[in-house]
Amino acid sequence: MRLQDDFVSTISHELRTPLGFIKGYSTSLLRQDTTWDESTQREFLTIIDEEADRLTRLIEDMLESARLQSKTLQFKFTPIRLDALIRDVAMRVNTHHPNLKIIYKLQPLPSVYGDGVRLSQVFENLFSNAIKYAPNSPITITAKALEKNVLISFADQGEGIPEDFLPFLFERFYRVPGERTVTGTGLGLYICKQIIMAHHGKIWVESLLDVGTTFFIELPADPSIS
Repeated sequence: MRLQDDFVSTISHELRTPLGFIKGYSTSLLRQDTTWDESTQREFLTIIDEEADRLTRLIEDMLESARLQSKTLQFKFTPIRLDALIRDVAMRVNTHHPNLKIIYKLQPLPSVYGDGVRLSQVFENLFSNAIKYAPNSPITITAKALEKNVLISFADQGEGIPEDFLPFLFERFYRVPGERTVTGTGLGLYICKQIIMAHHGKIWVESLLDVGTTFFIELPADPSIS
């Protein structure tokens, strides 16, 4: 119940913030007693556009979380080359964060049987977490084939997460205490875990204070898995 209450409080804040920006800047643009130059108008419209995107992502996360919890989210499984998928996601991330340093340690991998869109969503979320919680840190992506599985890791060199909080990171609505300066609803890692579980895989995290945090994903390499 405490998590539910915290979630309602967090969602209320996360909804109010972009709505407040959108309302404030659109009202300013519509004022008839003030004339804004073209540069200022563009600045205001850019903020409105960015906050609308933020609001859309929040609503999508809430809907996705609900579908995963009710087991109604649809998956489309096909053979996938994970190394190519990881590089594709990384290139998109670098487009939005050109100063982000990504270090690749990718071995040749067997195909996995999975949903490329959903797995991309997981990788994008792990990138997003590292960028938010370990700004200016390089991200090292490692991938290697095990006997029957594929192991992938995303490692940053940030401040790390206290050990007491690690068991709760993948719970729905959970946010690390004291991280209120970083926006989020506590749904991202929950969604990641549910997607990986739907692929008969597992995801976990290891972290050391002042060293960094590493997320691990293990997926079956055998496409005949039922």
